[in-house]
Amino acid sequence: MKNFLYRHGIVLFLVVMIGRGLIGMLAVKGIQSFNPELTVEKDLGWLIMLIYATTVFLAVKWVKIDKEIGLKMPSSSKDWYVWIPALLIPITLAFYLGFHSTMGHIPLLLIAAVGVAVNEEILFRGILLRAILPFGKAVAIIVPSLLFGAAHLGNIFVGGDVTYALFQFGWASFAGMALTAMVLANKSLLPAILFHFVLDAVEYGATGAYGIHSTEYSLKWLSIFLLLNLAFLLYSLYILKKSTNNQQVTHITTPL
Repeated sequence: MKNFLYRHGIVLFLVVMIGRGLIGMLAVKGIQSFNPELTVEKDLGWLIMLIYATTVFLAVKWVKIDKEIGLKMPSSSKDWYVWIPALLIPITLAFYLGFHSTMGHIPLLLIAAVGVAVNEEILFRGILLRAILPFGKAVAIIVPSLLFGAAHLGNIFVGGDVTYALFQFGWASFAGMALTAMVLANKSLLPAILFHFVLDAVEYGATGAYGIHSTEYSLKWLSIFLLLNLAFLLYSLYILKKSTNNQQVTHITTPL
């Protein structure tokens, strides 16, 4: 079974995707059987994300592709600080939305942010990217990212605002492509996980919600955030191209 999943990346992605969902759903149903008033949107979001992250991490460790997908340190410190300009996104988010969480709620929001970052990066920029990369970088950047964006539409069915979810599909797709380019440039998932965590931590701290927003936001703010993620994509593609060119030059100039 392990060898089959190792060789068939798409199957592995589907098994992990469905498996983590079933485990999370069973956990929620079990908790709600004792306390029906608890909801995913307000109370259990952090637990769901923690379960998801644990499931995907254990899955890649079991199949032994953790290092292969980039769960290792980048080769250079430059692979970290080159992404400092992308922090404009969480900074803008914090400036616009402010902070609307209680101190007692912060630990759960941070757990949720860690869970989302680990879960989504390993699943989409790790397992799925590994499976699709043989079809070429362009396909590997676009296809998993559109699926990543589409996955966020599911928030509509658990109480999320429809307009927010539609814009979220757009910026999650752009951000997914940017993060994929980041992983390809760094050959590591860790900078992408860290950036994803910072972004979600700021968002959760600002809204007090686990990424599922029932509150309506202005079209102006939603549009600005969409454009920021588009800029992040363009910057990431530039870094990837620069990294690829440097690797080609190194390969040419290195004596055989």
